[in-house]
Order: sequence, then structure tokens, then C-alpha cells
Amino acid sequence: MSERKSKSQGSVALMVRNTGCLDTQEVPPACLRMHSHRQRIALPYALLLRVELAADEAGCVIIFATHEVRVRGRHLQALYTAVSQGQAVQISVGDSGSFNDGDKFLGPLVTDIKIESNDELDRSRR
Repeated sequence: MSERKSKSQGSVALMVRNTGCLDTQEVPPACLRMHSHRQRIALPYALLLRVELAADEAGCVIIFATHEVRVRGRHLQALYTAVSQGQAVQISVGDSGSFNDGDKFLGPLVTDIKIESNDELDRSRR
């Protein structure tokens, strides 16, 4: 899942790793698949209502008519853009334990995905 690409900067070689947390395609997919450690779900883009990105790019909320999805991680701007443009095919949790603080990586690093149906949310708010 993690791919290393070497980039040289002066005499120091930087390793840029692909997190594998976001898959996209040019042709708009019918559904957005999400894979966390606990759940797997595919929700149709036709039910997408809103996408919100936190100012620090560490949180993204994806609201469908039937579910609310909370994504936590780092550098989630690309994820937000891909979902809002209907190009994201799959979002999955990356292996954040294999990344160090100084590592350079391509794309977003998703550390957690919480998927709740609107029925569960309504019950918890009562």
C-alpha cells in the first residue's frame, strides 16, 4: 500500500511515500467506498449533501442523506477536493504507524473514519 519514490534534493535523497488512502478516477463513480478498521460501506454520490474541511486540514465531514462520515488525518485537502468534485472512488485508513513525523508523503493520510447512519445520530441527540 505504501509506495516509495526517491527524490533528490541537493545531496540528500528524500523518500516520498504514497499513503494509499485515496483512490480517484476521472469518470465520476456511482458510489464512494469507505474502509475503516471496523466498517466498509459504499454510499451513492446521488445522496451526497455536503462536504466540509477543517481549517487545519485534519478533519473532513462528508454528509449523505443517510449517513454522516467523519474522516480524521493529515493533509485532507486532496480528499475534500476529490469528494466535492465527484472523483473519489475510495477512502481508506492508512497505516499511520509506518509513518514518522518527518516523512514526506503524497496525498492525504487518513488515520480514522467514523461512519454513522442518520438514524443513529438522531437517537444519540435525543
